[in-house]
Amino acid sequence: MPLKKDVVKRMHEELPHHLKKDLEESCDIILKSMIRALGEGGRVEIRGFGCLSVRRQAGKTFKNPKTGTIHNIPPRRRIIFKPGKDLRELT
Repeated sequence: MPLKKDVVKRMHEELPHHLKKDLEESCDIILKSMIRALGEGGRVEIRGFGCLSVRRQAGKTFKNPKTGTIHNIPPRRRIIFKPGKDLRELT
C-alpha cells in the first residue's frame, strides 16, 4: 500500500518540472479538502476511481452471551467507498 510520500514520488516522476515540495503541498490540499467535505457530511467523487460518502449507522443494543449484560452501541457515521467503473474493471 503506497504511502503519501510514495504518491508524491510518483507524481514527481510524471511531473519532473514541479518541485516535490509543491507536489506534497498539492496532495495535502486535496486530502484536507476531501476530509473537510466528508466531515461536513458530503461526498467526494473522483470519476473512474470511486466515491466516498458518509452514512449514518443506527445504534444497536446487544446482549453479551457470556455475562448476560446488555450493552448499547451509539449511532455513528461511517465512511462508505463505492469503486468507480475503471477501478471495478481492474479487480
